[in-house]
Amino acid sequence: MAKGKKSFNAPKFRINDELNGDYDVRIVGEEIESKVVPLTEAKQIAEKMELDLIEINPTAKPPIVRIASYEKMLYEMKKAAKKNKQQAKPLKEIQLTANIAEHDLQTKANNAKKFIESGHKVRATLTMKGRELLRREESKKSILEFIVMMEEVATPESLRDEGNKTIVTLKKKG
Repeated sequence: MAKGKKSFNAPKFRINDELNGDYDVRIVGEEIESKVVPLTEAKQIAEKMELDLIEINPTAKPPIVRIASYEKMLYEMKKAAKKNKQQAKPLKEIQLTANIAEHDLQTKANNAKKFIESGHKVRATLTMKGRELLRREESKKSILEFIVMMEEVATPESLRDEGNKTIVTLKKKG
């Protein structure tokens, strides 16, 4: 396996002959009515349908088993995990200071608009130092101007103060 690549860690299910004992199970599956039957009968039903008997939830009372193709189920789980991984868009961060020049603020706003239009959320962080902390309200003007510049494409999701920082998270409108 290539270094740095993570493989899909499939959960370990007990299937077919790994299930043994004399107890009742709840069977589920496509084109199968959910019902409680003895384990031996569940195995016979799976054999008739030429599918696998897969233990989904062993801790339930009675344990839940699915009649399905084991390989197909693993494939669908991998596919779902991959889709969930793709949907997670990273958060882009923009750093601001209290005495940022107008043109610099406009440039940062333009970059943030590009990020938002490509589907990312943007976190704008205003860091204050020294005397800027004494005049917090005056220092916050730059982040408020940034929010106003962004209002045509984004809405503020949250605004919070954390010591010497003011943080706003912006998301796409609509």
